[in-house]
Amino acid sequence: MKKLLLPLLFTLSLLANPIDGTLAVMWYPSVCKVHHYPACRRPLPFWMQNFTLHGLWPKRQYYCGIPARLKILDKKGAWQKIPLKLPPSLEELLLRYMPGTISGLHKHEWVKHGSCYSSSPEVYFLDSIALVDQLNQTPLRDFFLEHRGKRVQTYKIRRLFDKIYFKGAGRRVKFVCKKGYLTQMYLRIRGDLSPQTPLAQLLRHARPTSRGCRSGKIAK
Repeated sequence: MKKLLLPLLFTLSLLANPIDGTLAVMWYPSVCKVHHYPACRRPLPFWMQNFTLHGLWPKRQYYCGIPARLKILDKKGAWQKIPLKLPPSLEELLLRYMPGTISGLHKHEWVKHGSCYSSSPEVYFLDSIALVDQLNQTPLRDFFLEHRGKRVQTYKIRRLFDKIYFKGAGRRVKFVCKKGYLTQMYLRIRGDLSPQTPLAQLLRHARPTSRGCRSGKIAK
């Protein structure tokens, strides 16, 4: 990731945007057990061994400054018809970190949520990817890999958040399960966000959230 990010981070390193919202990350092996998304047909190895991006959602803000035509396309689910020009290096990063890019999920996330975070889609996606990358470099990823094929109680994952970051960090995480599979984690975050902002800092300033599902299977 770092080779791809460096040129973009160089120009954006001084930028920071306030965020009070949610970072939604997926465990894609579980997602593909309960959904038939196009990306599940030929998943990249990275998607099956790392957390991937669903979205970064500012709290209770939607479609900020978005033309009515694009809002209609988004609500119809015609995401691929939404125009969004991004640098090739960022498109490559999105394909790696956001499987839904194949279906145009990144366009949906930008018009509905990202437009309320920054006027720049580049800033929005780089900040989101940087947070997911941080998460993938922690023992949380190792825990998911070690427990593939097993059902886990989510309070144990909350405890691991506490161990990695600080006591109470786990209370900022909500778990989403479908058909018995643990598919997503919603991390409550708050503060000034740039690609260099430590995730721990954003978790510390966020309010606790409900736990969500009590247990779920981590798919292989």
